[in-house]
Amino acid sequence: MIENGEQTRETWNGQERRAIYVYEKPVRGTTAQVDPDHVLLLDVAYTNNSRTLKPSSGKASLKWSLKWMVWLEDLMLTYGFFV
Repeated sequence: MIENGEQTRETWNGQERRAIYVYEKPVRGTTAQVDPDHVLLLDVAYTNNSRTLKPSSGKASLKWSLKWMVWLEDLMLTYGFFV
C-alpha cells in the first residue's frame, strides 16, 4: 500500500528463488505483505510476512505478554491442583 491508499497486488509463480518488484511512483510505499490471504498453509508464522514504515512493536509485545500470562495462569492452576 502506498501513502495515497492505492494498493498493488503481484503474483509470483515460485519457480525462481526470489522475485524483486520495483515501483516508481511519486508517493512512498507504506506497507508490503506476503500472502495477505493466508493461502500458504505451511506458513504458520504470519508475523514475519509484512513490513511497514511505522513499527508496530506494541501489537507484538501485547501478543507475547498475553501468551505468557496464559502460560503462567496454567502453571498456577496446575500447581494449585497438586497442592
